[in-house]
Amino acid sequence: MSDTDTRRSGYILQIKFLLFSASIVPALLIGVLNYGTNFSPLSWLLVIIGLFLGQAGGDYLYYYFTNNHTDNRDAHTKIFAGWKPFFAQYFKKENTSLIVGLVVLAANLFILYYFYVSIGWKILAFAAAGGLIALTFTYLMLKGFKEVTVFITFGPLSIAGGYLALTGTIALEPILISIPIGLLITLVAYLKGAKIKISDDGQNVVSIKNWLIDSLIYGAFGSIIILIAGKILPLHSGLALLGLIPAMMLKKKLSNTSASMAQYLSATVQSILIMIVTTIGIMAGWILQYHYPLNL
Repeated sequence: MSDTDTRRSGYILQIKFLLFSASIVPALLIGVLNYGTNFSPLSWLLVIIGLFLGQAGGDYLYYYFTNNHTDNRDAHTKIFAGWKPFFAQYFKKENTSLIVGLVVLAANLFILYYFYVSIGWKILAFAAAGGLIALTFTYLMLKGFKEVTVFITFGPLSIAGGYLALTGTIALEPILISIPIGLLITLVAYLKGAKIKISDDGQNVVSIKNWLIDSLIYGAFGSIIILIAGKILPLHSGLALLGLIPAMMLKKKLSNTSASMAQYLSATVQSILIMIVTTIGIMAGWILQYHYPLNL
């Protein structure tokens, strides 16, 4: 294996593991939004597990419905050649990933029942929306609705639904706070599915939409500033703006309309870290506000 292939495999492995932060990080944020209240740690744990299982189940279904990532419309076919969900390399039959995906999603029904007993019918609407997206995820992705689907799923739907699970309340606050997180997860999704083109010298390069990257980055951090100014987020959550540092580094790395494969994969890893750093900043600010209140 060449150094280039080794480097590419290393980046892909990092991305494979880090991608699950898309469900885990919002779930952690949900708990922090209830910091200092008497919410149930068991309920929080079940929210984390539920969102994780939802993402994992969707991954197995996506793998199956793209014919093990051989569909030409699927970015994994070229850029992430050989990409498989966890343990898929051990599957002997083609339909095993379909069965595993459905079983993983079905496991969430036990978690749903727990919250239905404690909260009531309201949680069913969020669960139905999440389940529908998981089942139709491949169709939506291949039809060009990837960014919108990812934003809604890992932004407002996950965070507002998780907040409802912990508090029994449908509230505007978590929906607003989910906006910057959803935009940054959408940035990850866009980069992960960027298109390959042939450069003038015959090399495979990745086509980059700089305007979309700029819109997602500035939209995310601009919304954080607005939320702080509007007293939705505490002043301490200005720590989230530290995420601008790796974000500007990413913009510099992808300053052209195309990028080499190494630049692209490195930037994809970096985009996940931007989301994690920014969310940690929001959460740290929320906890600091509880102990050391500051007001504008």
